[in-house]
Amino acid sequence: MDFLPFEIYSAPFPKDKYGLVYEIPEYCSEQELEVIRGIIDHNVPYYKQGIPSDVYPNVAYIHNNLPLEKSFIIHEQCRKIFNHYENNLPADYRFSRVGDMQYRESCEFILHQRIQGNPKSMKEYPIHIDAGKCMTLLVPLSPVQSVPTRFHGIDYEEHIFKTIPWKINHAYLFCSSPYSSHSYVGDGNADRWILNINIFDMKYVLDTDKPERFLEQVEYSDPSYGYQMLKNLKNFPS
Repeated sequence: MDFLPFEIYSAPFPKDKYGLVYEIPEYCSEQELEVIRGIIDHNVPYYKQGIPSDVYPNVAYIHNNLPLEKSFIIHEQCRKIFNHYENNLPADYRFSRVGDMQYRESCEFILHQRIQGNPKSMKEYPIHIDAGKCMTLLVPLSPVQSVPTRFHGIDYEEHIFKTIPWKINHAYLFCSSPYSSHSYVGDGNADRWILNINIFDMKYVLDTDKPERFLEQVEYSDPSYGYQMLKNLKNFPS
């Protein structure tokens, strides 16, 4: 995606099985990381206290105003990214469900950013496809070593997955489709903290029962949020 003004490259996965997954090294600048650390120190008590073991699957703190340059660029260029996906791997993408091409050019896509933590004892969060999201970016924050997200791909029933090695501030990006099935599990040694960045279309947000989750800065722990079990994968929701 050479139209993006930063380093981004394909993950070494067969795209006929895992779709298009991209890596973005050094997603945040040092200054941006300092801002995130400051937010965590002042607003995320679980980061120091530890996430209670009965939390499942995560605690999350929405900060849609995080001043991250790459996030803003991706938001501005999201239609080009969607076109790139469609041109390089035709699939039933979530962003295709917002309507025809003409509508997509005029509809509003919103940027949603949250700091998210999973307790170290967390059982596996089952395979899902981020069905309500048009695009997902995950940026590891801590610890230095942890368990990366597992990508299961279109043949998820084979239980063969690929991973991008966990590295702080090394992001990965994918768009929601039947190829984007993935799962994650708690780190047995420490809480697992990431930046979870998404692009949603506004119609989807306003149609949800709690749009404030997307539009305000809130704390929540809710296992149903953004959850899409694979039993519904064949009926990919609009």
